[in-house]
Formats: sequence, C-alpha cells, structure tokens
Amino acid sequence: MIAEHLKSPDVQQALAALSPQKRLAYLWRAKWIQSAHKHQIVPPGDWWSIWMMLAGRGAGKTRTAAETVGYWAWQEPETRWLVAAPTSADVQGTCFEGDSGLLSVIPSSLIKQYVKQPRPMITLINGSMLIGIPASEPERFRGPQFHGAWLDELAAWEYIQEAWDQIQFGVRLGKRTRTVITTTPRPKDLIMELIGRDGDDVVTTTASTYANIGNLSDNFRKQILQYEGTNLGRQEIYAEIIDPEESG
Repeated sequence: MIAEHLKSPDVQQALAALSPQKRLAYLWRAKWIQSAHKHQIVPPGDWWSIWMMLAGRGAGKTRTAAETVGYWAWQEPETRWLVAAPTSADVQGTCFEGDSGLLSVIPSSLIKQYVKQPRPMITLINGSMLIGIPASEPERFRGPQFHGAWLDELAAWEYIQEAWDQIQFGVRLGKRTRTVITTTPRPKDLIMELIGRDGDDVVTTTASTYANIGNLSDNFRKQILQYEGTNLGRQEIYAEIIDPEESG
C-alpha cells in the first residue's frame, strides 16, 4: 500500500518539492511503516506517555525502538532523547551500533556526528541528540534533561527502581514526553506496576518471537524449538510473565 502511495503523481510532486534531507526522512519512515509488523507500529492517540513492548527474543524490539525514537528525534529538532540499557556494552553494542540499532536505521545523511566517549551520542543535522547512559550506574541519570527515552530490556536492569526513579525526574522537557520500553518480561515490581497502568498513561504491546519469525535465521528457529513447553520458553519466546516459584 505504501509503495503504491509513493508512486502517485501527487506524492511524487510533493516529494520533489522537499529538501533532500526531508525527502530522505520521509522515505525512511515510509519504508519502515511498510515493513513493520502490527506490534511494531506506534500506538495511536496522544493520551499515553509510556509505550511498553513486552516481546519475545527476536520479535523486533530493538528495531522498533530505534526506528521510533530515531524518527521522533528527527521530527522534533533540537530535542534530547535518552537511550538506556542494562550495561554500557548493551547501550553501545545493541542500541547504537547493533544490527538493528540507531546507526543502522537512521539514514547516515541525517547524522551530523556520532561519538562513543565519554558515552555514546548521536547528533542529528537538525540539532537533536540521542544520548546513551547505562542503567548499571543509576546516579548518572541525575542532572540531564530529556524530551523522551528508550529504555531497553528494563526487566533486566540490576538497579531497576533506582534508575527508573531518576529517569522519571529527567524526562521532563517539551509539551508531551514519550518513553518507549522494550523488554522481555519478568515479574519485577516495576514491570507489574506498569502493566497495571495500561490504559491510563501506559499502553502495552505484546508479541511472541513467532511474530517476527520470517526475519530470523533458520538456525535460530531450530534453537528456540528446544524451549517449547518450558517456562523459559514461555518467558523468552511468548513473553509471558512467569512466577519465579514455578518450575519446568
């Protein structure tokens, strides 16, 4: 549908009138919308401030958040966006430099600069910044201010509540803050609290590994089959929240 839309003479004329950068950004977003699964599309409405994606391994969580937050940063010039993950290696190796990370999805022509030290940071040509901070050092969330955030694998954060509290104080800029949480679920108190807020200020999306199975390697498909019927499989494949007292 998107491909046919782009072939329309009116659309072609409108695209021709755009600057090269705006045209590239439009095509970037259109390509993603065309290829994304239903669970990867930003929920409608402006009533929510937190989008939490509870999904199995390989369900496309990282790609979804990178595409979403990267485009928000482009849409809103001169804004700042937090990118947090369990460790420094996760922030840099997965969220920024991973196969589905920010540097992979954002067109290079829209990136003014990428620095790795003292912390990963992308500066777009429109002045927006995406700044990486590891959740393993929650005190580092003190001070910085942001318009929104991407919190990756929140359920795996060692200091989950301390980091979360500091982030809530820091994500405070603009008329409407937005946070994307991507995680395989675990029965952490904070995760359960956020699920309980679904429909209030939180919108929750769930997806299993099989929702994105067509984009996964044959080897991975074979590997996950061995966990079918186990509690680990229920958690890591089907994104179910498993009581730690359960066995199997």
